[in-house]
Amino acid sequence: MAPNFYRPVDFVGETVIPPETGSVLSSSAKEAAPSHDGKNSLSHRAAEVIGDNQLLDGISLRSPTYLTTFFNSWRTRLSSTVNAVNTTIDEKSRKYYNHEKRLTSTIANLHSDPREELVPGFTYTLVAAMSGSVLTRNKNILARITAPLVLGTLCYSYVLPKTASNTFDLLFDLEKQAFPAAAQGQLALYTNCKNGLQKTVTFTENASKFVSGTVSKTTHLIKEWTGLNV
Repeated sequence: MAPNFYRPVDFVGETVIPPETGSVLSSSAKEAAPSHDGKNSLSHRAAEVIGDNQLLDGISLRSPTYLTTFFNSWRTRLSSTVNAVNTTIDEKSRKYYNHEKRLTSTIANLHSDPREELVPGFTYTLVAAMSGSVLTRNKNILARITAPLVLGTLCYSYVLPKTASNTFDLLFDLEKQAFPAAAQGQLALYTNCKNGLQKTVTFTENASKFVSGTVSKTTHLIKEWTGLNV
């Protein structure tokens, strides 16, 4: 058997190939190795400043602890700030789009009758309001404010009845949200006026029927008794 003049080589043990799950020192020099000989030594102070020299996957690295901690903290704060800003922007954008959608849908729902022409109707309403202002130009301030509003509202209700009804309903809903007590009082007043008007109409109709029946009976009796054609 031939003699073996070459000894077997332990690549891992002799740090020719680093372990798969660890790190090895790239140099056996005292200033490059991790220091364990006291906190006041030169190698320890150097390692605190520039970090220990380690070989990871064949790459020499120095990672100072203070620098790693600083960048980790800075990156964490930056990420938190960016996430908070994105969340705030998303919330504000969602609220804005919801308000915009509600406003556009509300405006679109006001003109629910396509037979009503908006441009002529608004023109007539503006002319009526200006007429009220002209008619009361020499009157007191109350008349000069009230007359254009009354004439413009009446004209608006006449030329655009469905749009005006939707507008008044919208204003009443807004009033109920902002001033619920005042809206409730107006609703009660409207209900009382409506009931009073209905009672007046009913009483008038009954009175008219009673008067008509009385006149008819009286005329019939006069015609029978006297023979006159009244």
